[in-house]
This record gives sequence, C-alpha cells and structure tokens, in this order.
Amino acid sequence: MDASLDTNVIIHLYQASFQSILFERFQRLFVYEYIRSQEVANNANLEVIAAFDEDLKNGNYELITNDYLKRIGMYPVFLQQVKEHRILFEGGDLGEVYAISLARTLGCMCLVTDDIKERGPHYTLMRIPDSDVIPLAFYEIIFLDYLQSRISEGELITRFNSICESSGLQFNLKSKLKFFIKRFWNDPYTDSEKSWMNSFCNSNSISAYMRMHALLKYINEKVRKP
Repeated sequence: MDASLDTNVIIHLYQASFQSILFERFQRLFVYEYIRSQEVANNANLEVIAAFDEDLKNGNYELITNDYLKRIGMYPVFLQQVKEHRILFEGGDLGEVYAISLARTLGCMCLVTDDIKERGPHYTLMRIPDSDVIPLAFYEIIFLDYLQSRISEGELITRFNSICESSGLQFNLKSKLKFFIKRFWNDPYTDSEKSWMNSFCNSNSISAYMRMHALLKYINEKVRKP
C-alpha cells in the first residue's frame, strides 16, 4: 500500500527517531516537493532535516515534483485536486492541500497526517462517504502494527509516549485507542473505512476483537499501577 505524507507526521516521527514505522508499513511513500522545500525546511530542526534528506537520498521516499507530474501527464489532474481541496480545507495550510491532492492524483490508498488540527485532513477525509483515501495518524499506524503482532503492548506504549513527548503532543493513549475502535468497528463514519479494516484483518488473519481487548486490558492495568 502506498501513502502520501503530510508535514506534521514527518516531523513528529523523526523527532522521536521512529520514522522506520513508515518504511515498514508502506510500499511507497510520496512527498510533494513543496512539503520538503518549504514546510519541512521552515518547521523542522536541522537534525530532522538532515535525517529526512538522508532517507530521501537512500530512496525511502519519492519526491514528487511538478516536472514529474507533467512528464506522466498528471499535472492538470493535480492542479484540479489542489483547487478543489483549497476550498474543502479552507483556512488550512498548503502542505495539507498538496499532500491530499497528491494522494488522489497518484492513487495512493493512504494519507499519513496527524490529527492535530480541527477539520484538517484527518478529520475531514474519514467523514467523506466512499472516500478513496484513508487518513492515518502515527498512532493508528502503531495500532495496525499491534494488530498484526509486529509489536507487543509494551512496545506500542513506548512508541506512542516517545513520539508524543518529543513533539509535545497532549494525546491520551486510551482515548486514541477507543477512537480507533469506534472509527473502524463500533460506529464508523463511513462504510468504506469499515470495509477497509475488515479487508485488512481478513487478509492478515487477525482477530481484531481479541487484539483490541487485550490491549485495552493491558493499558487499564498499567494505568492503575503507581
């Protein structure tokens, strides 16, 4: 599965040195040139920029330029997507608009963007009926890793806390997990998201109920301990 990246999740993961969760989850990762040249350059520290550029050099990302979109005949499509999404995300920054526009232009299944802004891409996309792009925050990628038994409960908590602490994010793990369960099983906003998760679990032979129940139990026990 392929993904387009927004600025915030790049910075959050690199600040905690957990960018590898992107490489392990997605086959191809696309970054629009503006996000690197303007948003990352202006908002990330020098260490993050250097590490991201090294991964870019090593081929972990595909930097998408306007020239590339013109060569493949998709530049007019991209411009139309940008026009439509600037209206949809009125008041949002250009990085958000470009990231989702690129996802739709290249046919990416996912947009990786953290839900730190009300009515941003994460909030909006999961409420669009039959959306062709699934928005995922960093903690949702971690939950997917846990569902597949790639990481343990303790490793999940360590990753979540490290990313939140390094970026000053006031996220509550139990609250985010309950939202994840609500979003994909108990009360999804759209049928497309529920179908996507069902397909994910079926193709990976996952018993979602057992995994989520075990994680909630583990978190509750940890919270009760001094």
